[in-house]
Amino acid sequence: MSAGLHLLVSGFSLGSFYALVALGFALIFGVTHAFNLAHGELIILSGYLAYFLWRALEVHPLATLPLTLALMPLFALALAQLLRLVREPFPMNSLVVTFGVALVVEQALLYAFSADYRLIQPASPRLVPFPALGLILTETQITLLILSLMATGLVHLWLTRTFDGKALRATIQNREAARLVGINLGRMRTVAFAVGGLLIGLAGPLYGQTLYLYPAGGLEATLIAVVLTIFAGVGRIPTLLVGGWVLGLAESWAALALGANWRELVSALLLLLLLILRPEGLKIRTEA
Repeated sequence: MSAGLHLLVSGFSLGSFYALVALGFALIFGVTHAFNLAHGELIILSGYLAYFLWRALEVHPLATLPLTLALMPLFALALAQLLRLVREPFPMNSLVVTFGVALVVEQALLYAFSADYRLIQPASPRLVPFPALGLILTETQITLLILSLMATGLVHLWLTRTFDGKALRATIQNREAARLVGINLGRMRTVAFAVGGLLIGLAGPLYGQTLYLYPAGGLEATLIAVVLTIFAGVGRIPTLLVGGWVLGLAESWAALALGANWRELVSALLLLLLLILRPEGLKIRTEA
C-alpha cells in the first residue's frame, strides 16, 4: 500500500509542477499568440541561477527564489519588447524569433556551465516520515507539491477575483471584444509577460531540484508546456492541473514499474496519445 501511496504522491507532486511549467507559457500565448519556444530555456536559465547560488555561495535552494523571482520577469519583459519588433504574420515570425532566443540562451549556458548535467540536491536529502500513512517523502517532493499548488492557486484567484485578472481572461477569450470594451491590450501584454516571468522564476529552482539541468534541457520543458496548453486549453487552470497530474502519474508509474530510464519514453507516448485521441483537449468535456 505504501508503494502505491508513494506513487500517487510522487505523481501528483510532479504533475503539479508540470502544470506550473505550462501556466506561464499558456498565459503569454493566450494574450499575445506568441508561440514562445524560449520558455523552457528561460526556466533552465532560472534553474542555473539557483544552482550557481547554491553551489558557489552555499545558499539554500529556497533562498534563491527572491533573486530568480526578481530577475526572470525582467528577462520575460525584454522578450516582450523584442517581440514588439516582429512583423506580420506574427505567430509564425514570433516562432522563429523565440527559437533564435532559445538557441542564444542555450549556447550561453553551454559556455558558462559546460554540457555536464547538474542537480540541486544536498549530499544527504532530508526525509520527512508520515508514520500513520507508512510514507516517507523527501523535503524536495513536499516543497515541489506545496509551492506548485500554491502558485497555480494564487494565479487562479488572481484571474477570477481581480480586475486585471478578469481583463486578462477577457483578452485571452476575445482580444477584439476586449479592446472594444476599453481594455488596454498593450498593458495586458506586459502583465502576461510579467506574470509568466514570475512563474518561470519559481519553476527554475524547483526544476533544478527535481530534474537534471543541462543547456539543452529547455526543449523538454517547452514540450511539456506546449502539449499541456493544447491539452487543457489556454487560461483553464483546473484542466491544466488535470493534464499535469496525468503526465506526472504516468512518469512515476514508469519509473517504479519499468525503471527511471523509461520515464521520458512513457511520457512522450502518453503526450502523443493525448494529442491523437483528444486533440481538442479537455475543454469540450468541461463545458458540456
